[in-house]
Amino acid sequence: MFQLRLIAATLLLACLLSVLSHTARAYGPLNHACCVKYTQKPLPFKVIKGFIEQSSREVCRIDAIIFFTRLNKKVCASAKDEWVKIILQRLSSKLKTLGVNSASKHMDLKTTNPTEEP
Repeated sequence: MFQLRLIAATLLLACLLSVLSHTARAYGPLNHACCVKYTQKPLPFKVIKGFIEQSSREVCRIDAIIFFTRLNKKVCASAKDEWVKIILQRLSSKLKTLGVNSASKHMDLKTTNPTEEP
């Protein structure tokens, strides 16, 4: 009788683990940290090295911009705040400038290559 209970408990545990492991994959990694509130203190542009957008339509409850600082900290901000809009515009223009500079360097190298035929 004890062996039947042990087998039944083992099977039940295996089924639960199977279901829970698939559920976790459907919602993304378990170590995903969501912003739950926004900072009110604007960040200086020079400390920001990047950002991502958090959507309330996915796993997290609020929309947010998550800035990554040079000290590897994450700072949550509202996309509606004026200082956030300004920083996003500056980052966007910086990215466009880098893209244009990179493309022009590539074109310069290509046009100065004497072995290439048109």
